[in-house]
Amino acid sequence: MNFQTRLVSTILFCFAISQALAVAAAAETTVIEGATVIDGVSKEPIQDAILVVEGNTIRSVGRRGSVAVPAKATKINAAGKTIIPGLVTLHGHVGRTEGLEANEEFFNRARIERDANAYLYYGVTHMLSLGHDREAMAGFRADQRAGKAGGARLYSAGLGFGAKGGWPANPHVHRPTTPEEARAMARQELARHPNVIKIWVDDRLKTAPAFAPEIYGPIIEEARKQNVKVAAHIYYLDDAKELLRRGVAALAHSVQDREVDDEFLALAKQNGAIQITTLAGIGKNADYADGARFLDDPGVRLLFPASAVQTLASAEYHKKLLASPDLEMIRKQAEMAAKNAKKIAAAGIPIALGTDSGLPGNFPGLWEHREMELLVRAGLTPMEVIHAATINGAKFLGVDKRYGSITPGKAADFIVLNADPLADITNTRKINAVWMNGKVVNRAALGTAAGR
Repeated sequence: MNFQTRLVSTILFCFAISQALAVAAAAETTVIEGATVIDGVSKEPIQDAILVVEGNTIRSVGRRGSVAVPAKATKINAAGKTIIPGLVTLHGHVGRTEGLEANEEFFNRARIERDANAYLYYGVTHMLSLGHDREAMAGFRADQRAGKAGGARLYSAGLGFGAKGGWPANPHVHRPTTPEEARAMARQELARHPNVIKIWVDDRLKTAPAFAPEIYGPIIEEARKQNVKVAAHIYYLDDAKELLRRGVAALAHSVQDREVDDEFLALAKQNGAIQITTLAGIGKNADYADGARFLDDPGVRLLFPASAVQTLASAEYHKKLLASPDLEMIRKQAEMAAKNAKKIAAAGIPIALGTDSGLPGNFPGLWEHREMELLVRAGLTPMEVIHAATINGAKFLGVDKRYGSITPGKAADFIVLNADPLADITNTRKINAVWMNGKVVNRAALGTAAGR
């Protein structure tokens, strides 16, 4: 064997060794034992569970004695803990706020990453930004998929569509005025490959033009041709029913003007539509007027500006809200939204987590846990709410083959809790650790990165 042949053989041998080591490192096995596992799909938790994580994937999970424990695995004693899947939220916003001020001029990559990190701090591993996202979002998402950026995995509805002069008051929204224009704009937006299309249809309590069905209908049609789901911002029951007739896939906000009826429930079932309740967003000012005890969460002061938190917690702010002529209306809207959430869930229509988080005072991540609490108050069981916050959202995004539950073959994304959320849903905030892609997330570093 000549020198050149030996050199090539040596290089190939070293390459094979390096590849083997890389595979071994990627396949490092960890066994988490003794916890209660709520897998996101089963009706009952797995007590005294064994959870085996191999590399970035869940290898197996089950009761102790039913799951083989690899001999050389790293073992973690999680007795007394509860493990749930990473959360999936379908209605939030990123990159638009500084403290308690919102401005489209704020929108940039640094703030997008800041908010993505805040979501992940609270165990939100998937987040759909629902409307008026521009180039900075596309760039950040591309870097995320390439492993060059962290935080919760972001999905986007692009720019979104609304009525001319209507809601939202944002310059970065398509505003068609004819069916032909709507169809052309829809094709233009779909060419950018958004995960979802967003439309705003209501008249903002008679203060803005409504989006007419003959204009938004072609948008839904074009999206459905390309198998892209449409989510609609709604308020009125009549709007919700017309949207369902035209094939909308998600209602992004609850019906708030009156109780949903049998026709609504039948249309939602027929279309396989999902309800994104946003109870936390609807009742926000009432919550702050009542004291907002969730501001005591330790992550709030780690992630968000002290000045904003101080304002929201101040007696002056509470007094201002209590004196607002809109407060009683907000309470009634929140009450109706909660009543409808219970009725929709009881009818077997899937509910998914969504909160309008990322707007001023709507803390990314924490708001998702607040939504879970409000859904339980509305009458859902804690197990139903955990399913809503995990597998239901993953199904809507079309990523449930890999994410959304703690089942073999899926990504090792989960939250280790210090207390049982089935006993008290607010225990989802008592986070011991967040795992993503088979690794423990450095939450303290996320706080530093996300903090303003």
